[in-house]
Amino acid sequence: MKLEQYISELLFKYDCVIVPGLGGFVTNYKPATIQPIQNTFSPPSKSISFNKNLNNNDGLLANLIAQKENISFGVATKNIDDAVLLIQQNLKLKKRILLKDIGTLFLDNENRIQFEPQDTVNYLLGSYGLSVFQKQPIQRATIEEKITKEFKDRTAPLTIVKEGKKKSTKWIAAAVIGIPLAFLAGWMPSNVDLSGNLNYANLNPFTPDAQAVYAPTKSEFIFNDTKESTIKEQIDLADENTYFLSVSFNENETPVIVQLKERPVAEAVSTYVESTNRVLKYHIIGGCFSSKNNARKMVRKLKKAGFDASIVGQRKGLWTVSYNSFATRREAVSALANAQDHNTKAWILKQSF
Repeated sequence: MKLEQYISELLFKYDCVIVPGLGGFVTNYKPATIQPIQNTFSPPSKSISFNKNLNNNDGLLANLIAQKENISFGVATKNIDDAVLLIQQNLKLKKRILLKDIGTLFLDNENRIQFEPQDTVNYLLGSYGLSVFQKQPIQRATIEEKITKEFKDRTAPLTIVKEGKKKSTKWIAAAVIGIPLAFLAGWMPSNVDLSGNLNYANLNPFTPDAQAVYAPTKSEFIFNDTKESTIKEQIDLADENTYFLSVSFNENETPVIVQLKERPVAEAVSTYVESTNRVLKYHIIGGCFSSKNNARKMVRKLKKAGFDASIVGQRKGLWTVSYNSFATRREAVSALANAQDHNTKAWILKQSF
């Protein structure tokens, strides 16, 4: 009988599967995780743990085996006992018992049962179809790289002139200058008296002589004493609340707007309100009585012992007394061991409404 196959099937539906005489396999919700070194993302799952104190037969595993193998409940219970006995014998021989897709059982140096879970199967049905994937981090440009790129984009592109155009432009310019000079060379000897005094400082021979007067040339360029600062100095001047900074090299250039850091995004606030109207349908039963007075006496006795005892109705004509009542099976299983310390015959009853 493949005991681990039936345990694995039940772990998809229930949070606790008890193997009578061995212990219980309990699952707990595990949120999605990120592995920062390998950059891997894992979906939500269920982590498996083992509790040797949960060894009372709740009938869950035996019912499934009886249905699958078409045998009676008693035969299924006996098959479970035989499988547990074989596991315990192998553990005493210091062997490691591998339960496929669940984990490994073994004894430590102090002869205590230890459990190592396996992560080969995700038992959380809500994560069906989700697998582990890897994603490389986004490489973002630094502030210095952003500023350098802004100024590179603003540089004017160079104009490429073909060599044939340069040659033709030179010939045209030479013709424009040479034709008037040739005309003057032929016209001046016959119309201008070149024997007189000529003003060689004046290139126009037709204007009267004028006395040269010195006049200082005014510079067209005005230099301002501007105090420039480096990019690093301008960034250092920004305080911790500055998200955008206007950076420039001098007063005549248009500044560049640079984002120093991203604005913080407010975290979403959960609007979930836990409901207080929980239906307590799982009961840890301590006894059944034909007389209601006897049931009330046991309730008073259990309350004195610290239990939240109550009468949870009649079952097969008997008044049923509960140690505690819970909304989920998982809570009831966790509290069962405490009740069994007081009464070894305590068991869990699921009440249907």
